[in-house]
Amino acid sequence: MPLPDGYASLVPDWIEKELRSNFARASRAGRLAAITEPRAARVAYRAQKHTLRIELTNGATITLPVKLIPSLKGVRPKDLRAVEVLGRGGGLHWESLDLDLSVRGLVSSMFRGTAWLAELGRVGGRRTSATKTASACKNGRRGGRPRLRPKGTG
Repeated sequence: MPLPDGYASLVPDWIEKELRSNFARASRAGRLAAITEPRAARVAYRAQKHTLRIELTNGATITLPVKLIPSLKGVRPKDLRAVEVLGRGGGLHWESLDLDLSVRGLVSSMFRGTAWLAELGRVGGRRTSATKTASACKNGRRGGRPRLRPKGTG
């Protein structure tokens, strides 16, 4: 990336070299991100289910409930419908909300401790039965060691 005429004499050689190096590194990182990170091809708000439907450039489609996206809680459907894909698909943009969200962040949040996953764990973790309790005691869980019973009782 050469500098425009007249500027070359104002910039020391080491700065120009550093700028070229940084530009090359950023270009490589951008090409790598384009093939490894999720990118949106299209996005739409589905009012009936109150979800965002994101079609990715790799052919996958992801549907996210809006209630799981903290930045969009309480936003009117009219404003949610105005979503558009940013640039090369790296983000979603709502002009009226002055809000940008990263597609990578939205997709990766599906696999991290999000609200729906935490809720599933909370509900699933409380399910118990007499059989589970007896088995846990026998196996040494719940309290650290099995209950000892006097010889001959069972």
